[in-house]
Amino acid sequence: MLPIEHRGHIAREEHALNRTTTMIAVLAGLAGPAAAQSEPGIPVPTAATAGATVPEGSLSGTAALRAMGDDLPRIAAEHNTTPAELAEWFRADRSLYLTPSGRLLNICPKAPTPVDAAGENTPPTLGRIFDEDIPLDDFMDLESIPGADKTIYMDVDGHFSTGNSWGHSINFPPYNTQGGTGVFTDQEKSDIIEHWKEVAEDFAPFNINVTTKDPGVAALVRSGGGDSQFGIRVIMTQATGGFGNGIGGVAFLNSFNDSIDNPCFAFNKGLGAGPMTVSHEAGHTLNLRHDGLNGSEYHPGSSGTVPRWGPIMGAPFGDELVQWSRGDYPGATSGQNDFAVITGSNNDVDLLPDDHVDDVFSGTPISLGVPAEGVIGLSTDVDSFEITIPSDGTYNISVINAVRGPNLDAKFTVYAQSPFSILGETDPDLTADAVEEYALTAGDYVILVDGTFENKTNGPVSDYGSVGGFQILVEEVIPPEPLSFTFPNGLPTDLTEGQPTTLTVDINPGDDGPINPATAFVFYGFDVTGQPFLPLALVNVGGDTYEAQLPGGACDQTASFYFSITNDDFVTFSSPTDPASPYTAVVTDCDSPDCLADTNGDGSVTPADFNAWILAFNNQAPECDQNSDGLCTPADFNAWILNFNAGC
Repeated sequence: MLPIEHRGHIAREEHALNRTTTMIAVLAGLAGPAAAQSEPGIPVPTAATAGATVPEGSLSGTAALRAMGDDLPRIAAEHNTTPAELAEWFRADRSLYLTPSGRLLNICPKAPTPVDAAGENTPPTLGRIFDEDIPLDDFMDLESIPGADKTIYMDVDGHFSTGNSWGHSINFPPYNTQGGTGVFTDQEKSDIIEHWKEVAEDFAPFNINVTTKDPGVAALVRSGGGDSQFGIRVIMTQATGGFGNGIGGVAFLNSFNDSIDNPCFAFNKGLGAGPMTVSHEAGHTLNLRHDGLNGSEYHPGSSGTVPRWGPIMGAPFGDELVQWSRGDYPGATSGQNDFAVITGSNNDVDLLPDDHVDDVFSGTPISLGVPAEGVIGLSTDVDSFEITIPSDGTYNISVINAVRGPNLDAKFTVYAQSPFSILGETDPDLTADAVEEYALTAGDYVILVDGTFENKTNGPVSDYGSVGGFQILVEEVIPPEPLSFTFPNGLPTDLTEGQPTTLTVDINPGDDGPINPATAFVFYGFDVTGQPFLPLALVNVGGDTYEAQLPGGACDQTASFYFSITNDDFVTFSSPTDPASPYTAVVTDCDSPDCLADTNGDGSVTPADFNAWILAFNNQAPECDQNSDGLCTPADFNAWILNFNAGC
């Protein structure tokens, strides 16, 4: 039997609540003071750590069991467990206390501040959790399933908590991470929206409206057995008046259906800890207990490869993938079936109706390039989608999780309908998403989306908890458009002796851009076998069009040239692709005599041609080029001497 003091408190509280339930209060968090630490795991704070939150004189372990005495079976039954299980719970869980008022209290450590997150059609079921453009000013007007009978109210604007089972009268301040100016900053609004997305994803399989919009007290309390509209207020706040010091959150177990407004509290901050604390504390009000690991009260999350995993009712703060659990991992400390408890008679919570049929022959039609949404509601649920592929090609099929706090480890299977056959299954490791390219011919296909599992150190990603919202998208894979050179006026093959030729080229950067116009060149040379090419800048004359003037050459010379440009990634592109095989053009339109030494064109080679060469050199005339390199330089004087001595 409980001591007289304990029994009296319980009787008075049961009368006040008009119900016969002893509630368990749970405080949740991570990585606080290292008191009473178990190995491996997270340190468990003592009642002293919890400060004013835990009443003086609370009992734990066998002392609490002795205090309950003959009331143990009744208390166990009120919490849907057996006396033996409750006794084992007290023996194993050092964070569980019996308070002098007769309540059961569970304390847990506080998360580091803040914990960063790892790792961002149909929807009565999903609301706006996939909406990446929620206006900041909507932060207190968010609802996952408007009109649902059951509610989880994320109360962010402060709350005066009084007249309830907490026995205090405290005006808790609004959610605050930016200095407490009394006005929500844009960052705080954004944080609240991201908190809501993650909590809504955690409860996506259930007909519960997760909301930041005040639903009113009537929507949160159960006024009697016939009242089907009730829920819980989760106050996102800071420790105040000593209440909440040293802890991450607190909740009465089995209080979701209370007849008074008994809120729970989330004190942890940061997108890696805050949203999970809200879901964790709401889970306690739905009668969920802690998931531990190898004797530690709180599973800290898996180690090893990504995605890191952990149970929501543990403490896997900052992990990429968190799930409801039934303790089907090695070293589990609880075999509680979370789905069965949440949907149990105490809570009167229903699963959402299946949004997409499981039948491979009658899936929901989806369109190419248009995302569709769905929810895997249970491990036995499969969502079927049909799509018509218009033409042969490569198609990317992606099943993408909620950006914030996903629960689903996704896989999908592709079937051709005619003839019916399985084309493949995509179930990748190291990611919760499932994405793969398939070569498909024109026709009809079915895609089945399912949850799956992965083996992890310290526990697997379980198929049991692999549920939640997703988006499916099928897109044709368009090959990337490469950078290209085109020549609107064609490329010259015949050149006029001594006359420059305009080269015009359009350079389309395609998917290889952007390009740097300052690196656009044409490289050229005349009869340059074994000689280096000379650079000539290509000048942009508008849009993608560039021009350059190829110098005139001597009669019968062959001009070789190629085009080149570099993009911002320092990749150089050429036309032709191999500059060692350049474009060529021959000087065929010749006005000069065949005899190069006859620079005055009088038909004979005499000393007068020397003066003619000097004049041609000074005027940079074509006759100056005696060595046929396409240039007029002093080297051509020596070439003229050689030509003169040769007689031509």
